[in-house]
Amino acid sequence: MSFQNPSSPDDLPDLDALADTELDAQLNSLRDKLTLVGKESTELGKELRALEKQSLLSNQCAGSVDEALQLYEKQATTQILQELATTTSEFRAKLEKLNRRSMEELQSIRSKRLRVPQEDMFPSNHGKDLFNGKLDDLQQFLDEI
Repeated sequence: MSFQNPSSPDDLPDLDALADTELDAQLNSLRDKLTLVGKESTELGKELRALEKQSLLSNQCAGSVDEALQLYEKQATTQILQELATTTSEFRAKLEKLNRRSMEELQSIRSKRLRVPQEDMFPSNHGKDLFNGKLDDLQQFLDEI
């Protein structure tokens, strides 16, 4: 068994070759990792652009929905006001018609009263009521009361 001195000049080139191989392997590993990170970065960039585009479209859609909602609310308010105006005019017409009928009925009753003779309006009991009584009979009636 022979012992070699580790610091002998013959051993150094082997260490350099070994160190170069390890460095090359580490360098290749780092290059592979860098390539992988680059690919992932590219993928993430694509995803980011897609999300930005989707966000822009979503914001545009939300704006369109808001605008449509405002138009709908304005139209609904206008429609309600139109219906209210129509209902008001219909109510007014019916009220005028009712008033006209009431006036016609009242005039009809008045004209019937004017045409009816006074005796028919105040029927008498032929001598048994106050209208046909004599003054003495009226005085006696009042005294009894």
